[in-house]
Amino acid sequence: MSASAKLVLADGTIYAGTSYAAPGAVFGNLIFDTTMTGYQHSLTNPANVGTIMVFTFPHIGNVGVNDADAESDQYWPAGVVVRDPARVRSNWQSERSLVEDLTTAGVVGISGLDTRALTRHVRRSGQVAAGIFGGADAQATDAELVAQVQAWQQPSTSQLLEAVTTDEAYEVAADQPQATVAVIDLGVRRATITQLVQRGNTVKVMPASTTIEELTAANVDGVVFSSGPGNPAEATDQISLAAALLETRMPVLGIGLGHQIVAAALGYASMLLPQAQRGPNQPVFDVASGQSIITNQNHHYAVDAPLGTHPAPNAGYGDVTVTQHSLNDHSVEALRAEELPVLTVQYYPENTALAIDEPHPVFDAFATLMATGK
Repeated sequence: MSASAKLVLADGTIYAGTSYAAPGAVFGNLIFDTTMTGYQHSLTNPANVGTIMVFTFPHIGNVGVNDADAESDQYWPAGVVVRDPARVRSNWQSERSLVEDLTTAGVVGISGLDTRALTRHVRRSGQVAAGIFGGADAQATDAELVAQVQAWQQPSTSQLLEAVTTDEAYEVAADQPQATVAVIDLGVRRATITQLVQRGNTVKVMPASTTIEELTAANVDGVVFSSGPGNPAEATDQISLAAALLETRMPVLGIGLGHQIVAAALGYASMLLPQAQRGPNQPVFDVASGQSIITNQNHHYAVDAPLGTHPAPNAGYGDVTVTQHSLNDHSVEALRAEELPVLTVQYYPENTALAIDEPHPVFDAFATLMATGK
């Protein structure tokens, strides 16, 4: 099979296409993303570090990119797969073309593939290791390319966290601070910090390696474990930190990977979902209101907990309630500890309020926890 680029899966499946963005060869787990004009949010989300991202929407790059919509200062996937790259960008906020940014960032891409068929393949197979080979790297035999992909070793969670976390703690001050919040940076998105600051919290962003002694010295009113990449069961240092915070009754909010880490501190195991939940329009049922909400998600692991209210697996933490669950597969979407100031959500909660003065079901609830302890 000859092509200017090839996408090679560990199971031997090969897709021929055209080189897009940076040339070269990269390896990673295939993930798919269903966003349309929100591709920049996904590409700059640290939770996608080292992945090969498949966009299910066929036309990518049509609105360009801009600095305001970036979730971080970096493009995190190792590679991207698109069907039809936009030849023209058209949007009043556009500052650069997507392909320009991806090329500068060294993200290797391939275009011209049937991304619908590829997405169905990923959904059937679950976690799929793959490689993109462009230009001279694609000239090896198909058997040699498959062997390279099969020999690739997935990074550990500690390696992923080290890649995405801040090197040094820094502070983002609120104009009229009402509380101080520590964010354990496991790959935090700017939207999380923005929502906290807009609601009167001065935010101290701290590395993933932060210890309980460092948190105590920071003198904060609450702690947020951010979203991020990796297998939650492997984040042992962060689980230990969460457990130490539970013992002090510090108000804690977990988001995404942070939700899974706090749940692990409570004693819950995590499980690999048969099908990952990625992209917008993920329906979640809120038990208290009886209503559904539409969320943006990006995870392949979920907390393994029964629905309803039950004692935490780790004795001494009291009852825990699953307050929200997925309408797609009934997996756990949110937890509340009944006797501890602890809230967690699996999805990205930042977009559930459109204006600063709207009530926010997650960040306002966390503010109440910090103010009242319940």
